[in-house]
Amino acid sequence: MQIRFVHFADVHLGFRQYGLAERAEDFTRAFGGAIAYCREVRPDFVILAGDLFDSKSIDPRTYADADAGLGLLAQDGIPVVAVEGNHERWFRRGERSWLWQLSRSNRLRLLQQIDPEREGLEWRPWTAARGHGTYTDIGPVRIFGVEYLGARLASHLPQVIEAAQATPADGVQFRIGVLHTGVDEESPGGRGGIGAADVLKLRGIADYLALGHVHYRYEVPVEDPWIFNPGALEAHSITEGLVGEPGLAGAGRERGLYDVTVRLEDPPKVEARFRDDVVERRPFVRLAICVTGAESFAALRQRVVEAIDPPSSPAGPRPLVEILLRGELGFERAALDQPALLELVQDHYQPLHARVTVDVERTLGAGVRVRGGSRDQIERDVVRELLAQDPALTADAHTLAERTLELKRSVLEGQDENALASIVAGTLA
Repeated sequence: MQIRFVHFADVHLGFRQYGLAERAEDFTRAFGGAIAYCREVRPDFVILAGDLFDSKSIDPRTYADADAGLGLLAQDGIPVVAVEGNHERWFRRGERSWLWQLSRSNRLRLLQQIDPEREGLEWRPWTAARGHGTYTDIGPVRIFGVEYLGARLASHLPQVIEAAQATPADGVQFRIGVLHTGVDEESPGGRGGIGAADVLKLRGIADYLALGHVHYRYEVPVEDPWIFNPGALEAHSITEGLVGEPGLAGAGRERGLYDVTVRLEDPPKVEARFRDDVVERRPFVRLAICVTGAESFAALRQRVVEAIDPPSSPAGPRPLVEILLRGELGFERAALDQPALLELVQDHYQPLHARVTVDVERTLGAGVRVRGGSRDQIERDVVRELLAQDPALTADAHTLAERTLELKRSVLEGQDENALASIVAGTLA
């Protein structure tokens, strides 16, 4: 006997990157691709590991897009099991997310550990009338879920493990845990939400751990993995959308979904097939230009001209293009004509959106550097030093500096105030 399920996460419906309606349509199209794939392969159920929505407060069209896609799966008799991610979860007591409404409408089964009314961990099965539960059984499979809890997650896991072990499991042959968190060792900056040592403790109650939150694929442990993170369906930033540029946070990394088949033997045999080809994504282009040695704007402009790809077919979605300027600027900043640079890429790529990012080192006098390192490094150092001046923040200064820069990047990427508030709330949790 075997079971089959599809696992994806971080759909981010409603995200209007740079305020563009077309980008919101991209995320809806990616969701539609995942739904179409599920309808084609007909799994026994679907796991959605958080962040179906990009914001707690969504417009009617975004909700309608989610309802329509999930409605197709319901029509086909394919259950969807979900947890709340940091973008859609309310942290105030008593607040309900839109996933709760979808759960009450039988579009999905919302799993969470902390009761919104009582704020205490309660282990009880999901029901549509209540709109949530801590676990649900589908055939011989038991699925439990933990909503996004930020830094508090590790402290709650012992209670989760104890409750799971104490619950009768007659007829259960396979166990799945669903969490919206990142494993620190696999996450950008080494901070995802929980350390590998803590998450590995769930092995006693989970045969497969379905994660969301980090926007690229990873598996843990490397040998014989049972913890899987598929990444986002569509890129949430230019950096995420780049291909073949490893070393940056998420750049060049795979993202997609897992199609999982489990043979119910003793022990169960799991085959998790990663698929990154079921979603049509918008292309991203970054022209990384070293400004060092360019003593005039004309010289810098020529470097941009030389970096532009040869003419290509206009078929497919229009790209998002970034001109990234790095190095030591050899002329006055006022002479940096950004509109002229944007005109170059506009003529060549016909982009949906283009921008110039200036990440240059400043100089004083005859090339004397103010501070070494890239702009990102300088900002990180300055913020960390300012935070460390407060004795109460010294121990957490590094983490808080990273979160501050994450907040800044999110503002530049066009995320709305609700998404920004969730970053703050997750940091303070």
